[in-house]
Amino acid sequence: MKRHLLQTFRRSRSGQEQLWKIWWICGVPVAWITSAMVVGAEVARVSGHLIAADWLDVSRLFVYILWAQLAWRCAHNVNVRLWTPLARFALSAGFVLMLLV
Repeated sequence: MKRHLLQTFRRSRSGQEQLWKIWWICGVPVAWITSAMVVGAEVARVSGHLIAADWLDVSRLFVYILWAQLAWRCAHNVNVRLWTPLARFALSAGFVLMLLV
């Protein structure tokens, strides 16, 4: 299993992996992690730990950008070509939302 995940990561770094694997198998945990980081940052702000909150926000952006790069590179590996621009638009919109949240 560990070898399979490492191989998937390597293939996605070079843009050879199928988009659905990166979008769903990696994207769902990234969404959970970034959501938890948003909540953690807000709790830290309310409790007065502003530096910790800022670090959580920066880390959240870093996690999203890492995943978005992989998905962007693999966006062309789809059966229906319409998914490529739609995926890239969704990734761009997600980045803007990450900045606003």
